[in-house]
Amino acid sequence: MANNLAGSSDFENKCWEISKTGEYYTIKLSGSPSGDQIAAFEQGLPEIYNGPTFYNVVIHCGDLGDISLPWVRSLISLQKKIQSTNKHMRLINVTPTVVAYFKQQGVDKTIPICPTLRDAMVVFGMVTKKLIDVEFINPFLTATMHVLKIQASTSSTAGKLSMKQDKTKHLGDISGVIGLVSDSFNGSVVISFPEDTFLKIMSRMLGETYTEINQEIQDGAAELTNMIFGQAKVALNSKGYGLKTAIPSVVSGKNHSVQSVTNGPQVVIPFETDVGQFYIEICTSG
Repeated sequence: MANNLAGSSDFENKCWEISKTGEYYTIKLSGSPSGDQIAAFEQGLPEIYNGPTFYNVVIHCGDLGDISLPWVRSLISLQKKIQSTNKHMRLINVTPTVVAYFKQQGVDKTIPICPTLRDAMVVFGMVTKKLIDVEFINPFLTATMHVLKIQASTSSTAGKLSMKQDKTKHLGDISGVIGLVSDSFNGSVVISFPEDTFLKIMSRMLGETYTEINQEIQDGAAELTNMIFGQAKVALNSKGYGLKTAIPSVVSGKNHSVQSVTNGPQVVIPFETDVGQFYIEICTSG
C-alpha cells in the first residue's frame, strides 16, 4: 500500500503527490503547477535521496496540463540527485504538449522519459524485457489454481512448461481466449479443456450434471478465463506490466484453432486435476 509523504494540500490547486510503493517512489504531477509552489514541493524530496536506502523514482505526468521552466529545472536537479545515488528517475505518460516544451527548451535529452510504467520498471531492473518468463507466467498459474478451487471445488497442479510449435491448434475441445493488451506488448492467454474435463468442472461449478457441451455451459469457459485473467492482471500490473481490461471469447469443437494475434513465443502449461487435464497457453510479443 502506498504511503503518502507529501503534497500540495495547502494549495487550492493541488499539483503533486509523493508516495512510496514497494521499491520505488512515485511522484504524480497534475494540472499546471505554478512556480511559487516549487519550494513546498522540494521540501518533500529529501525523503527520497537522503535516507539510508536509495530508491528509484517514477514521475507520472498523464494529468499534467503544462509545465514551466522553473519546474523543469527542479526536475533536472532531482534527476541529478537521484543519479548520484546510482538509482534512476523516469517520467512516464508524458503528454505531447509537455514533450514539445522539453524539446523547445532543449532538455528533451536531459530529462529521461519512458512511455509506460512497465518500461520504467525495465530500466529499474524490476521487470525483465523478456515477457515469457517465470515472473510473467506465475500469476496466471496461481490465479488458475485459485479460481478452480473456489469456483469449482477442484484442486489443480501445474505441470512442466513447454514451447508450442503450432500456434493455431489448441489441445482441448473448448477454449476460453482473452487478449493481452498493454502500451508495450500484446498477446493472448488461452485456457483449453478436453470435453470430459470441461463437463466435469462445469458440473461442479454449476451444481448440475452435464453430459455434452451446449450453449449454456460454453459461457462457463469465458467466465473462468475472465476470472483467471482478472486476478493475474492485478498481480502483473502491480509490477508495472500495464495490462488493460479485455473481454474473453470461446472457441469450441474437435481440433479447433485460433489465429494468433502475435508472432511471439507461445508456451503451454498442462494442469492435472482429479477430473482430467487441461492446458493454459500464453503468447506475447514485445
